[in-house]
Amino acid sequence: MIEPIQGEGGVLPADQAYLEGARALCDAHNALLVFDEVQSGMGRTGKLFAYMNYGVVPDILSSAKSLGGGFPIGAMLTREALARHFSVGVHGTTYGGNPLACAVAEAVVDVVNTSEVLEGVQLRAERFNVRLRGIGERYGVFSQVRGKGLLIGCVLTEAWKGKAGEFFKMAEKHDLMILQAGPDVVRFAPSLVIDNADIDEGLDRFERAVAELTGA
Repeated sequence: MIEPIQGEGGVLPADQAYLEGARALCDAHNALLVFDEVQSGMGRTGKLFAYMNYGVVPDILSSAKSLGGGFPIGAMLTREALARHFSVGVHGTTYGGNPLACAVAEAVVDVVNTSEVLEGVQLRAERFNVRLRGIGERYGVFSQVRGKGLLIGCVLTEAWKGKAGEFFKMAEKHDLMILQAGPDVVRFAPSLVIDNADIDEGLDRFERAVAELTGA
């Protein structure tokens, strides 16, 4: 199983050649290529699923969390040829489909899978990236801002390596909730439809937190 974009591993997008190589190896050895898109799916990268950014199609794809917009649900997507091998009761899951969860997920897909939302993700991502790169340069805290769409990882410089938790705590002091992806990456994964005013306010708070943390 592969994450096209590692989440907890540091918001690290896979190289195009790596995914193409994995696809080729699976084809050569009659193996199934499985993508975990629990974090990267459902519009997070500006495409409905992250694999669409690469043009490398998996045989099986897992989805959850954002699929239900906060309501518990998990799903496995697969090609028609594989789906024929499944019948009722063959595949079970704790957070599988029930009528309410499936109705919620269908509504989420209807909202997310639109040009308005998906193109908006790209525009919002650019707003985040420009500002975060600026903060990183001004305070010397980020060596790289990476990711796709609104799954963003700010990689800490050597001087701040291992201290992502300190950024988390200082942001909390400034009434801002952020995430971390391991000890060396500060992570941002906001709402796909967050207002520009909220982006700016949140990043203003984040910059004040960074300024205090660095003593600038």
